[in-house]
Amino acid sequence: MSTWWERFPDELRREKEALDALGYAWFIDQAAMDAGQLVVRVGVPHEGATLALTAVYPDTYPYFVPMVIADSVRFQRHQHPLGRNLCLLAREGEDWHPGHDSLATLIREQLPSILDVNSSGMAPEAVAQAEDHTGEPLSSFLPYAPECAVIVPDETPPVEVAAGRLSLLLRPTPAGWPAQPFVNGVVESIADLKGKSLVSFDKRIPSFNRRANGFWLRLNEKPSVNILETCAIELYQQIDGKIPPLAKAIQTAKRGDVFVVGVIYPDEVSWRSNADDWVFLAIQVVRETKRSRPAEILPQIVRANWGGEIAWLRRAPHLTPLRKKTALVVGLGSLGSPVVLQLARAGIGGLCLIDDDNLQVGNTVRWALGWQYSGFQKGTALVSHLASEYPYTTVRSFTHLRIGALPNPPAGQRSQYEFLERLVTESDIVIDATASYRVNHFLTDLARERGKPYLWLTTTHGAAGGVVGRVQSSKYKGCWHCFQRGLTDGSINPPTDAGTDEVQPGGCSQPTFIGAGIDSDVIANQAARLAVATLCSGQDAGYPDFAWDVAVADLQRDGVSIAPEWKTYVLVARDDCPDCSVRA
Repeated sequence: MSTWWERFPDELRREKEALDALGYAWFIDQAAMDAGQLVVRVGVPHEGATLALTAVYPDTYPYFVPMVIADSVRFQRHQHPLGRNLCLLAREGEDWHPGHDSLATLIREQLPSILDVNSSGMAPEAVAQAEDHTGEPLSSFLPYAPECAVIVPDETPPVEVAAGRLSLLLRPTPAGWPAQPFVNGVVESIADLKGKSLVSFDKRIPSFNRRANGFWLRLNEKPSVNILETCAIELYQQIDGKIPPLAKAIQTAKRGDVFVVGVIYPDEVSWRSNADDWVFLAIQVVRETKRSRPAEILPQIVRANWGGEIAWLRRAPHLTPLRKKTALVVGLGSLGSPVVLQLARAGIGGLCLIDDDNLQVGNTVRWALGWQYSGFQKGTALVSHLASEYPYTTVRSFTHLRIGALPNPPAGQRSQYEFLERLVTESDIVIDATASYRVNHFLTDLARERGKPYLWLTTTHGAAGGVVGRVQSSKYKGCWHCFQRGLTDGSINPPTDAGTDEVQPGGCSQPTFIGAGIDSDVIANQAARLAVATLCSGQDAGYPDFAWDVAVADLQRDGVSIAPEWKTYVLVARDDCPDCSVRA
């Protein structure tokens, strides 16, 4: 296999010339080069001495940046605390320019900033200007056990409590897992050593069904670790003996037993901002206690995964108003099911789902989920999936409710109308993905009666186009009936229709349109955006609203696929609409 300098000999020549021009002593590690890797050692004059640097070039050079290691010095900032490599370019080298940058440019242009930032003479304002504003928490640099993580809540135990117990819910160990700890789950509760509850985390993930107990310890400062290969042992040494029940449990444990310990400490979790951070140890007993021989243990580091509501929404804070909202979604087919997933991903507080259909394998070419849910009612499948994937959303499903179907309930029981009226009243928006004119007509009128926004979405044959629209009952700007009249008189253009025939697959009681999810998802995603914008409308710092009410999409033109083209309309109350003309 050829090396990068054999593929790009001019790049190696350019590197050598640039290093020569830099004027510092340097040489190539010939043994490494003979083994197929370029390693360059450079001596940089610094504070009356020589700063020894080792540069290791990736096999994919010149597309990616060399790793530069400071062999004999430890800096407080911008240096990996274990590997000693320097952070010469921010964001994992995104500013590296192949064909222009070289090791010499890194040393000449970037190294002085690191040396200045770590010197005592640089003014704080200058440091702030020179640094990339990224925190450097210890947890970002540790080597973690593969496939392992512990989800933790936003709240941490009070600083005046030094140690305590953990209640954990973990995944079962996968079949065929090697003889090493598998710790993957969530902290259910945090207590002191006497069992007094301090923090609870009440989100339940069905796949986390193995109960386990653990311990936790608070350190007053960030742990000190120095060597990549042994840092798990170094970390264990800093907690050894500080949790008496843990020490006793280890000495009475059997070979193979695993103890989970959370270590909490203050650290720079974002640029120049300190807060509590977590790291976990999975401590495996590899040889049990025997007479005077103490137990032998092997610790591994397990990453903490912040899963509290605050941490979860930090990447999209404008979705926060959704946490107090509930949507009623009617119709869970190719359009409704992806809308449901998008709303749950966005963090909506509650979903109420209505559909009486079951999922067939053939649906999955355009349905939100796949084969493992085949045979389930569509609502049941979505409830199960959301419980595992988006636990902050409460979901109810009514899988045997077909709107308008007979027979009516027996006398004395709540009628279907009364039941639907209650669901609409309890919701903040009604989303209609049924693609049924009769259901559209009924639900839009019911939503208007209860003062709720109504949103509908449809697609055409071949999924060649679609419509997304809303009626905001509080604004009285027009309604679904006005939209229908607009389609009739041509003031609203209809979406493209491929004109394809319908098909009735085996096991399906009704013909259905031909179309794929790669197209219909465009309509569903826009509907989800419109729903979120409508729910957040008027909320401070919420998801920004749209300036229109109806959007018509074309995904094809003359039988050729095109990038989605949307034409938008503002609904206006029409004189020929009985409902809107009366309100006007």
